[in-house]
Amino acid sequence: MIIQRTRGRGVDIVLNSLAEEKLQTSIRCLAKDGRFFEIGKFDMDFHGIFLGKFFSAKPERKAILRNKLMEGLKNGAIKSLCRKVFEKDEIETAFRYMTARKHIGKIMIIVQKEDELDVPILAHPRYYCLEHKSYIIIGGLSGIGLELTDWLILRGARNLLTSRTGIKNGYQRTRITLWQSYGVNVQIVTSTDISKYEDCKSLLQFAEELGPVDAIFNLAVVLKDNIFMNQSPQTFEDYFMSKTWTAKRMDELSRTICPQLRHFVVFSSGSCGRKKEEWSAIDDVGSVADMQEDDKELVIGGTSQQKIFSCLDTLEVFLLQDRPIVSSIVIAEKKKDSNKATNPFEAVVNIMKLKNPNMAMPNMSLAELGMDSIMAVEIKQTLKREFDILLIAKDIRNLTFAKLKKLTNTSEQGKIYEKDDTEVDVNDLDGLKRLTRKLNDSD
Repeated sequence: MIIQRTRGRGVDIVLNSLAEEKLQTSIRCLAKDGRFFEIGKFDMDFHGIFLGKFFSAKPERKAILRNKLMEGLKNGAIKSLCRKVFEKDEIETAFRYMTARKHIGKIMIIVQKEDELDVPILAHPRYYCLEHKSYIIIGGLSGIGLELTDWLILRGARNLLTSRTGIKNGYQRTRITLWQSYGVNVQIVTSTDISKYEDCKSLLQFAEELGPVDAIFNLAVVLKDNIFMNQSPQTFEDYFMSKTWTAKRMDELSRTICPQLRHFVVFSSGSCGRKKEEWSAIDDVGSVADMQEDDKELVIGGTSQQKIFSCLDTLEVFLLQDRPIVSSIVIAEKKKDSNKATNPFEAVVNIMKLKNPNMAMPNMSLAELGMDSIMAVEIKQTLKREFDILLIAKDIRNLTFAKLKKLTNTSEQGKIYEKDDTEVDVNDLDGLKRLTRKLNDSD
C-alpha cells in the first residue's frame, strides 16, 4: 500500500519495531537515501550503507565517499570490527566459544602468521610469444604442427607463417578459420622449396615483413625409414631435402636475416633411441597415430607413445633452458603376461596384479586379498589351460598363497591337483574330469 501511495518511491524515514519478515517488508518500503530507525535499541545507533548504489554513482560522489572513509580511518572514527582470535590448534575452543553466542564481532583463527612468510616463493617459468613478432612453422599443418601452432597462439603469437604442403582437408581449414577469428595473421606458403637457398631466403624475408622472427620450428618429415643398405640415392635425398637441407639453409640465412631470433627448433624423425634429439612416438596426432589401426598402446624400441599435451609441456621446459640437444622419451613399463607364467603362483599373481605378493599373509585367501568374480573365472581357466589344474569356484575362493606355492613346488607333467592336493595318475584323468565337470555344474 505504501509503495502504491508513493507511486513506487517509498518513504524517507522508517521507525521500526518489527522483526523477521515484517522487518524485511519495512526495509523494502524505504526510499533511496532514506533512513531506518530501530525503536527497540535506545542506546545504539545503526547507520547502514548500501554500497551497491555507489558502484553506479558518478565519479564525484565516489570521490567524496572515499575521502570521508580515509579521513575516518585516520582520526579513529572508523574502527575495525571487534574480533576474538584463536590459534590454529584451538579450533575446537573457537567453535565452542561461537556456539555459546556470547561474542560480539568476528571469530578468527590464525592459520599462518604473516611475519613468518620470509621464504621466497619461486615463480614457475612459462614460455610466452610476443605479439609484434612472427613465428615460422615448417610443416605447421600436419597433425603435430596444428597442435604446436595452436599452443603458440594460446601463448600470445599473432603472426604465423607456415609452409610446405598447404591445406589438404576441411579440418585444417576449420582450424585456420578459428585462429583468424582470434585476430591471428596466418600466412601459408606452398610455392617454394625451402631446401633451396633462394626460396629459403625469400621465405625468411617475407616473415621479417610480418614482424621480427622470434622462433623457427621445423616439423617436416618424410617416412622413408630403412637401414642404410636398403636406401637408394633418391630416397636418401628426399629425406635430406625435408629435414637436413632445410635446417641447414634456415640456420645459415637466419643468422643474418633474423637478428632477433630467439629459438631455432628442429624435430627429428626416425627410430627412438637412435637419434640425438627426439620425441617418443606421439599417441594422439602425427604420422604414427595415422598409421595406427586400433586404439592400442604401441611399444617401439622399449618406449611408449607420448601424449601430445605431454610433448608440449616438455617443449616448454626445453625452450626455457640452455642445452642445444634434448630428448623426451617415455620408457615402456615392463608388464608380465599371466598366459606366459611358468607356474601357478606366478599366474595368479599376474591376474590379480599384485606388485608385492611376498608381503601378503600366506594363509590369507584370495577372496580376502581382493579377488572378484572376473578374476576368479580367469584364474580357473588359466590353471586348467596352462597347468592342467582343475579347481571349483569354492576352492578358488579359499585358495591361499601357501597352497599355491605347494602346487608350484609339486606340479609335474601328467599330474592333476584337487583341493586336497592329492596326486592322480594320468590313467584316471577321464573319470576325474567328468566328476569335476559335474561338481562345477552343481556349484
